[in-house]
Amino acid sequence: MFGAYALVDGAVLMTTAWRHRRERRSALACAGAGALSVVAAVVTALWPGLTALALVVMAGAWAVVTGCLELWAATRMRHELRHAWLWCGSAAVSVAAGVLLWLRPDAGAVAIALVLGVYALVAGGIWLAAAWQERRAHAGRASRSWRRPVSGARTAH
Repeated sequence: MFGAYALVDGAVLMTTAWRHRRERRSALACAGAGALSVVAAVVTALWPGLTALALVVMAGAWAVVTGCLELWAATRMRHELRHAWLWCGSAAVSVAAGVLLWLRPDAGAVAIALVLGVYALVAGGIWLAAAWQERRAHAGRASRSWRRPVSGARTAH
């Protein structure tokens, strides 16, 4: 499950990097986080016999590095995003999840299931909130950009 999640996360981050390729630094941060996620997914798929300790350490490293790269991207894109604090919150959750995995590697698969499950729920909720806020912000700008009818003119609905 971790490998599948990391692969999807990497694909989404790489797509985001491609869409924002003109903003080099932001795209580089997203691409770096995406590449790390894809590598984590491939390593997990190729060596399924990894011990629980190695998987915990790898998942923790992935979460910490990805969180740091997300924070970097959020600070670089803070002028383009109206709610960059939500991105920073997601990055903080990612780093905290990684640190928790490193603090309790002896818990093994239970720690991965618990921490990554909570992380996925919290980070996913934050990402949904950020997407919703961005959608509302863009929808508000789009509705204001339409011309208003001339006084007395009728509009078709």
